[in-house]
Amino acid sequence: MTTTTLEYNSTTISTAAARLAIAGIAVYQILLVVLIFVRPDLDPSWHTISEWAIGPYGWIMSGAFLISAASYAGLFLMLKSQLRGALGRIGLGILLVCVIGATGVGLFTTDPMPLHFPLSTRGTLHLISGTGQLVLLPFAALLINLSLAYKNPRWIKARAVLLLTSALPLLGFLSFVLYSVIFLVPLGPGAYGPGVNIGWPPRFAFFTYMVWVVVLGWQAIQCSKQTSG
Repeated sequence: MTTTTLEYNSTTISTAAARLAIAGIAVYQILLVVLIFVRPDLDPSWHTISEWAIGPYGWIMSGAFLISAASYAGLFLMLKSQLRGALGRIGLGILLVCVIGATGVGLFTTDPMPLHFPLSTRGTLHLISGTGQLVLLPFAALLINLSLAYKNPRWIKARAVLLLTSALPLLGFLSFVLYSVIFLVPLGPGAYGPGVNIGWPPRFAFFTYMVWVVVLGWQAIQCSKQTSG
């Protein structure tokens, strides 16, 4: 048995952190659905998720963003002892940036839509934080899953699942980008209003992010049980 294998086998997987990640991201998605009914004045098809943080019950949406940040933080803590090599460390670093981005989205509320430049300082921070999280998390997921699948012998039984779900967030993000390029970009900067479906594509992308977090967290718990057993 190699030194690397011994090192991995002696490192405990934090199931508490994995459960935090699963619970946090699930609560986030549940709140997204609940807020659709709490704020019937906002049509989810053409209002962005961030708009629920403005006005009545805005604190719920801001809290949901912070809960998602806690979920990513839980995943980061769980993965910190499990990732080695360049791919793993880069993926973990990108995930940390996503934790910071999700936190920024919760702390800084968006400017009213449609956006008018120059944005306020708060609106600018929200936009940077949200865009960074949306764009970067798929790449963190891909690198993390590949690293666990090929570099950590403890996760060998989860390799098939890791490979199957490694690109799921990236597919969700690319579907959002493709939809935007085909249907929204031709409308120009004024692409906002009834019939302009800017609401559902990012929700779908974030749903794929949730699936990745839940599957990875669940696999972590199962790998921990197998090792202890």
